[in-house]
Amino acid sequence: MAQKSKGKEVVLSFDPMHQIHNNENGYLWQIKGKEGTKQVPSNTGRRRLNILGAINIVNLDIVPFITEENCNKETIKVFFNEVKKKYSKAEKITIFLDNARYQRNYEVQEYAQELGITLCFMPPYSPNLCLIERLWKFFKKKVIKNQYYETFEEFYNFVCQFFQNWDTWKSELETLLTLKFEII
Repeated sequence: MAQKSKGKEVVLSFDPMHQIHNNENGYLWQIKGKEGTKQVPSNTGRRRLNILGAINIVNLDIVPFITEENCNKETIKVFFNEVKKKYSKAEKITIFLDNARYQRNYEVQEYAQELGITLCFMPPYSPNLCLIERLWKFFKKKVIKNQYYETFEEFYNFVCQFFQNWDTWKSELETLLTLKFEII
Protein backbone atom coordinates (compact mmCIF):
# COMPACT_ATOMS: atom_id res chain seq x y z
CA MET A 1 0.00 0.00 0.00
CA ALA A 2 2.94 2.36 0.59
CA GLN A 3 3.85 2.21 -3.09
CA LYS A 4 0.34 3.25 -4.08
CA SER A 5 0.44 6.31 -1.84
CA LYS A 6 3.73 7.42 -3.43
CA GLY A 7 2.05 7.43 -6.81
CA LYS A 8 3.91 4.53 -8.44
CA GLU A 9 0.68 2.60 -8.91
CA VAL A 10 -2.61 4.37 -9.48
CA VAL A 11 -5.97 2.64 -9.25
CA LEU A 12 -9.00 4.53 -10.55
CA SER A 13 -12.73 3.97 -10.63
CA PHE A 14 -14.21 5.42 -13.84
CA ASP A 15 -17.69 6.08 -15.17
CA PRO A 16 -19.28 8.81 -17.27
CA MET A 17 -22.36 10.64 -16.04
CA HIS A 18 -24.78 12.27 -18.44
CA GLN A 19 -26.52 15.26 -16.88
CA ILE A 20 -29.33 17.17 -18.60
CA HIS A 21 -29.77 20.90 -18.01
CA ASN A 22 -32.94 20.62 -16.03
CA ASN A 23 -33.74 20.29 -12.38
CA GLU A 24 -34.10 16.96 -10.70
CA ASN A 25 -36.60 16.88 -7.89
CA GLY A 26 -35.47 15.52 -4.59
CA TYR A 27 -38.93 15.95 -3.11
CA LEU A 28 -42.04 13.82 -3.47
CA TRP A 29 -45.09 14.90 -5.44
CA GLN A 30 -48.12 16.04 -3.53
CA ILE A 31 -51.44 17.76 -4.16
CA LYS A 32 -50.97 21.36 -5.34
CA GLY A 33 -51.72 23.90 -2.61
CA LYS A 34 -51.18 21.49 0.26
CA GLU A 35 -49.07 22.94 3.08
CA GLY A 36 -45.36 22.63 2.33
CA THR A 37 -45.83 22.43 -1.45
CA LYS A 38 -42.80 23.68 -3.37
CA GLN A 39 -42.92 24.80 -6.94
CA VAL A 40 -39.75 24.08 -8.83
CA PRO A 41 -39.21 25.75 -12.21
CA SER A 42 -37.73 23.74 -15.04
CA ASN A 43 -35.92 24.20 -18.33
CA THR A 44 -36.25 22.55 -21.70
CA GLY A 45 -33.75 19.83 -20.79
CA ARG A 46 -32.44 19.78 -24.35
CA ARG A 47 -28.76 20.37 -23.63
CA ARG A 48 -26.66 18.03 -21.58
CA LEU A 49 -23.20 17.67 -20.18
CA ASN A 50 -21.27 14.45 -20.27
CA ILE A 51 -19.04 14.29 -17.23
CA LEU A 52 -16.36 11.65 -17.51
CA GLY A 53 -14.71 11.11 -14.18
CA ALA A 54 -12.21 8.83 -12.56
CA ILE A 55 -11.47 8.83 -8.86
CA ASN A 56 -8.24 7.60 -7.32
CA ILE A 57 -9.34 4.98 -4.79
CA VAL A 58 -6.35 5.66 -2.50
CA ASN A 59 -6.20 9.46 -2.14
CA LEU A 60 -9.61 10.45 -3.63
CA ASP A 61 -8.11 12.72 -6.28
CA ILE A 62 -10.34 13.11 -9.29
CA VAL A 63 -9.80 13.45 -13.01
CA PRO A 64 -12.89 15.21 -14.40
CA PHE A 65 -13.56 15.80 -18.10
CA ILE A 66 -16.67 17.81 -18.95
CA THR A 67 -17.98 18.00 -22.49
CA GLU A 68 -21.14 18.52 -24.49
CA GLU A 69 -19.88 15.97 -27.02
CA ASN A 70 -21.51 12.56 -27.08
CA CYS A 71 -19.85 9.84 -25.10
CA ASN A 72 -18.18 7.56 -27.63
CA LYS A 73 -14.87 5.83 -28.24
CA GLU A 74 -13.19 9.12 -29.25
CA THR A 75 -14.31 10.90 -26.08
CA ILE A 76 -13.06 7.99 -23.97
CA LYS A 77 -9.68 8.15 -25.71
CA VAL A 78 -9.41 11.89 -25.00
CA PHE A 79 -10.27 11.18 -21.37
CA PHE A 80 -7.58 8.51 -21.14
CA ASN A 81 -5.09 11.14 -22.35
CA GLU A 82 -6.17 13.36 -19.45
CA VAL A 83 -5.60 10.49 -17.03
CA LYS A 84 -2.15 9.83 -18.50
CA LYS A 85 -1.24 13.53 -18.17
CA LYS A 86 -2.35 13.69 -14.54
CA TYR A 87 -0.49 10.50 -13.61
CA SER A 88 2.49 10.83 -15.98
CA LYS A 89 4.94 9.65 -13.29
CA ALA A 90 2.94 6.56 -12.35
CA GLU A 91 4.51 3.25 -13.25
CA LYS A 92 1.14 1.56 -13.51
CA ILE A 93 -2.38 2.92 -14.05
CA THR A 94 -5.35 0.60 -13.58
CA ILE A 95 -8.89 1.73 -14.32
CA PHE A 96 -11.96 -0.17 -13.14
CA LEU A 97 -14.93 0.52 -15.41
CA ASP A 98 -18.26 -0.91 -16.50
CA ASN A 99 -19.10 -2.66 -19.75
CA ALA A 100 -20.55 0.25 -21.74
CA ARG A 101 -20.13 -0.45 -25.44
CA TYR A 102 -18.03 2.66 -26.09
CA GLN A 103 -15.66 1.68 -23.25
CA ARG A 104 -15.36 -1.96 -24.23
CA ASN A 105 -14.63 -0.99 -27.84
CA TYR A 106 -11.55 -2.76 -29.24
CA GLU A 107 -10.02 0.53 -30.42
CA VAL A 108 -10.41 2.00 -26.91
CA GLN A 109 -8.79 -1.05 -25.33
CA GLU A 110 -5.88 -0.86 -27.78
CA TYR A 111 -5.43 2.84 -27.12
CA ALA A 112 -5.42 2.33 -23.35
CA GLN A 113 -2.77 -0.35 -23.78
CA GLU A 114 -0.64 2.04 -25.87
CA LEU A 115 -0.85 4.60 -23.05
CA GLY A 116 0.11 1.95 -20.49
CA ILE A 117 -3.32 1.91 -18.88
CA THR A 118 -4.76 -1.41 -17.74
CA LEU A 119 -8.55 -1.67 -18.04
CA CYS A 120 -10.45 -3.94 -15.65
CA PHE A 121 -14.08 -4.43 -16.60
CA MET A 122 -16.46 -5.05 -13.73
CA PRO A 123 -19.19 -7.69 -13.84
CA PRO A 124 -22.40 -6.58 -15.58
CA TYR A 125 -25.06 -4.93 -13.42
CA SER A 126 -22.76 -4.23 -10.49
CA PRO A 127 -22.86 -0.47 -9.80
CA ASN A 128 -22.43 -1.28 -6.11
CA LEU A 129 -18.81 -2.19 -6.92
CA CYS A 130 -18.08 1.09 -8.70
CA LEU A 131 -16.74 3.66 -6.24
CA ILE A 132 -17.41 6.60 -8.53
CA GLU A 133 -21.14 5.85 -8.54
CA ARG A 134 -21.15 7.05 -4.92
CA LEU A 135 -19.46 10.26 -6.04
CA TRP A 136 -22.11 10.82 -8.72
CA LYS A 137 -24.85 10.41 -6.10
CA PHE A 138 -23.08 13.00 -3.89
CA PHE A 139 -22.60 15.31 -6.89
CA LYS A 140 -26.30 15.18 -7.72
CA LYS A 141 -27.21 15.93 -4.10
CA LYS A 142 -24.95 19.00 -4.02
CA VAL A 143 -25.34 20.37 -7.56
CA ILE A 144 -28.44 18.94 -9.25
CA LYS A 145 -31.24 17.98 -6.85
CA ASN A 146 -33.78 20.77 -6.27
CA GLN A 147 -31.59 23.30 -8.08
CA TYR A 148 -32.74 25.53 -10.90
CA TYR A 149 -30.21 26.99 -13.31
CA GLU A 150 -31.74 29.66 -15.53
CA THR A 151 -29.20 29.25 -18.33
CA PHE A 152 -27.07 26.41 -19.56
CA GLU A 153 -23.96 28.53 -18.91
CA GLU A 154 -24.96 28.93 -15.25
CA PHE A 155 -25.49 25.15 -15.03
CA TYR A 156 -22.12 24.49 -16.69
CA ASN A 157 -20.35 26.89 -14.32
CA PHE A 158 -21.83 25.24 -11.22
CA VAL A 159 -20.75 21.82 -12.48
CA CYS A 160 -17.21 23.10 -13.12
CA GLN A 161 -17.08 24.79 -9.70
CA PHE A 162 -17.87 21.49 -8.02
CA PHE A 163 -14.69 19.98 -9.46
CA GLN A 164 -12.57 23.15 -9.16
CA ASN A 165 -13.37 23.24 -5.44
CA TRP A 166 -12.78 19.53 -5.00
CA ASP A 167 -10.79 19.94 -1.78
CA THR A 168 -13.79 21.50 0.00
CA TRP A 169 -15.74 18.27 -0.51
CA LYS A 170 -12.95 15.82 0.37
CA SER A 171 -13.65 15.60 4.10
CA GLU A 172 -17.34 14.83 3.43
CA LEU A 173 -16.41 12.28 0.80
CA GLU A 174 -13.85 10.38 2.88
CA THR A 175 -16.62 8.56 4.77
CA LEU A 176 -18.66 7.94 1.64
CA LEU A 177 -15.91 6.81 -0.72
CA THR A 178 -14.49 3.90 1.20
CA LEU A 179 -13.56 0.48 -0.08
CA LYS A 180 -16.43 -1.13 1.80
CA PHE A 181 -18.71 -2.54 -0.86
CA GLU A 182 -22.19 -3.90 -0.48
CA ILE A 183 -22.48 -7.53 -1.54
CA ILE A 184 -25.82 -8.33 -3.10
